[in-house]
Amino acid sequence: MTQDKPRVGFIGLGLMGRPMATNLIQAGFDVIAYNRTPAKADPLISLGATRAASVTEVFSSVTAGIIIICVTDTPSLLDVVGQAVQTSLSGTLIIDMGTTTVEATQQAASRITDAGGVYVDAPVSGGAVGAAEGTLSIMAGGDASDIARAQPIFDVLGKATTHIGPIGSGQIAKSANQAIVGATLGIVSEAMLIAKATGADQSKMRAALLGGFAQSRILDLHGQRMIDKDFTPGGRATTQAKDMVQAVDFARSYDLNLPILELCSDLWKEMAKDGKGDLDQSGFYKFLLDRHNI
Repeated sequence: MTQDKPRVGFIGLGLMGRPMATNLIQAGFDVIAYNRTPAKADPLISLGATRAASVTEVFSSVTAGIIIICVTDTPSLLDVVGQAVQTSLSGTLIIDMGTTTVEATQQAASRITDAGGVYVDAPVSGGAVGAAEGTLSIMAGGDASDIARAQPIFDVLGKATTHIGPIGSGQIAKSANQAIVGATLGIVSEAMLIAKATGADQSKMRAALLGGFAQSRILDLHGQRMIDKDFTPGGRATTQAKDMVQAVDFARSYDLNLPILELCSDLWKEMAKDGKGDLDQSGFYKFLLDRHNI
């Protein structure tokens, strides 16, 4: 650890967390890492990270430092926070970089603050590719001074950090992001299905669409995965389904009736129930192929 690089705790080493932690190690940060499945930390240990045996060991080892939480869902986050507040948090900055409900984010921040720590919600967009390349888009909520403190971390993990507003604002932006991603994946899949069913050349159609208003990163990256039928998860469909449900619930809490979002959410849930939840998000295309027996 150098004087200008505080020790960093990292909790959650899944598809996103492990490459993010790897980038921090390679940038010279002293990382102590924990995952419920210990073997997932092995590649980081080989790079020089320290293995923690528990969540509380991470927090007790990073007093007044920075701890990143990148777990799969809201219950997992609240479990980590519940263990965190049993330790000394004086001066510790906790950054939630997973996708969590807004209400739970605000509750977690309140508990951390009461225990003497500070909290920033900073969910990301860019998938496993962005995590590996350090090009994530980071949507941050919290006090400006706390986000400034986290900025050296964000500079390693992402290409852009936007301070959306107070605690919970990052998760609001991520909810909007996931709504757009889920709906766009659905319509790109349907467009690819049209080409497949009619005998049109999918590759040429994709190339043509990328030259017009239909252009998007999803059509570019996921469209190619659909053509290749490569559904190795960079972001799992179960996670997308969970995020869509969270977006619907959040909208309903403000009495918003959003029929496109709700329909897309129902389809993602159906895909997960159909046994395709462990596929990549582009696997929505396979979900449609199987529904149409194509």
